[in-house]
Amino acid sequence: MNSEYIARQLDEIVNKGLESVPIPHQKGNSIRIKHIVVRKSPKGYLIYNAKENRQVVRTEFKSTALAIAKNLAVGKDVVEKVMSLETKMSKHYNDAIFYKNSLKTTTDPFKRDIRETRLDIALAESDRVRNILDRYIFS
Repeated sequence: MNSEYIARQLDEIVNKGLESVPIPHQKGNSIRIKHIVVRKSPKGYLIYNAKENRQVVRTEFKSTALAIAKNLAVGKDVVEKVMSLETKMSKHYNDAIFYKNSLKTTTDPFKRDIRETRLDIALAESDRVRNILDRYIFS
């Protein structure tokens, strides 16, 4: 009984300290960065502003959700820029899935070579966009 009370008190102290610095931490089924909450939903990731009690935006990828949340937590509004990056990343991701499936079904060697090249391009572009998103997260 006494150890449960101490553990609860310690948890409250740690959480109180995390609210003042932009370090992501998991609390329940959400990721929190200061007053910004990222929660997984069936259609992607929802970003909430807990101070204003409103939904900021919904994203498809966790990396874009974290990039937006981290920057909102420190006072930078990068929602439009990051959402345009997510659109590009989504396009390249869908292209990669399409070309990967096409490689499985095609029998023509010429078409196979073209689709392999296009798959490589889609993966490279997806990595490039991901690196830009990482700069938003870690800067």
